[in-house]
Amino acid sequence: HTTSDHTSTMTVGRAASGFGMAVMFDTVCAYRLSAMVGAAQPRPQDVQATFCSTLVDEWLELGVRHAVVAPGSRSTPMALALAERDEMHVHVVHDERSAAFVALGLGLDGDPALLLCTSGTAAANFYPAVVEAGLSEIPMIVLTADRPEELRGVGAPQTIDQIDLYGRHAVWSRDPGVPVDGERSLWRELAVDAWSHAARGPVQLNLAFREPLLGDSGDLPPRSGVGSRSSGHGTPTGRRSDSVPTLDSSRGLIVVGGRSGVDADVASALAERTGWPVVADPLSLMRHLPGTISTADAILRNERFAADHLPEVIVRIGRPAASKVLAQWMARATAAGTTLLQVGGPG
Repeated sequence: HTTSDHTSTMTVGRAASGFGMAVMFDTVCAYRLSAMVGAAQPRPQDVQATFCSTLVDEWLELGVRHAVVAPGSRSTPMALALAERDEMHVHVVHDERSAAFVALGLGLDGDPALLLCTSGTAAANFYPAVVEAGLSEIPMIVLTADRPEELRGVGAPQTIDQIDLYGRHAVWSRDPGVPVDGERSLWRELAVDAWSHAARGPVQLNLAFREPLLGDSGDLPPRSGVGSRSSGHGTPTGRRSDSVPTLDSSRGLIVVGGRSGVDADVASALAERTGWPVVADPLSLMRHLPGTISTADAILRNERFAADHLPEVIVRIGRPAASKVLAQWMARATAAGTTLLQVGGPG
């Protein structure tokens, strides 16, 4: 006798004087209601939280252990996802420029650090460190929080064009849009892509979030097994030399710079086999090798010594030396006929 189908069904069930009958009718009615309106969809803020938790979970699986956070509002979903994982070491740095250089330093061991900021010009303050990372092939995963598409280009506060913000200085950039639950099967793949490309330098993930920004993370999509630490991380450039070249000259020199991608024991084996001295740049981390010369800059300022000791062969491992005096002396040597062999390293 009521207008609601649900109430009518319950009334009929009670009239049948059976508790089980009432439950049956109530269950059938709930099923019919679900069929009409569809299953409950997760709240948008919960989808955003789950998306961020999934990316962090995948990066942890891949060996990422450091995140540098420059606090802000729009980046809240990702900041909370990072803070929730005890395995992740979160470094909070309020100045964005300083935060970026902290991430740069953390990436020197070959594993990328995550670098997070809020929307707007905060991401522009990362630029100097991103450029340095790009030139030196230092891994870095830059996470720039952004406003959703409907708030871009309409004069909304704290909004700039952040898509591909770092241009050619980033080796990879993506703007996946506001997370939606229907694309959850792609989230882990996105994390793996970012991590894999970061082996060659900085990457940017521009992450759009809608308000409300506080949500509850739900069940994460299952791991696909795609992630692997065999993609080049763990060595600065992903390049490694396993053999020592055969060089017969008795007048040679080994110059070791930074970001070489060559193990110290390989450089040591080359020095032992050739009998050549090793000039190790401060960035090489190889000044502990036997016979290493760490004062070449001062020695080569003696013009007579510099002129009398031009080598026949120079093997340069890694980047060019930071010393201007050494670089000019090597240029002088090659102009005079010295053979220069480059092994590993960008630049």
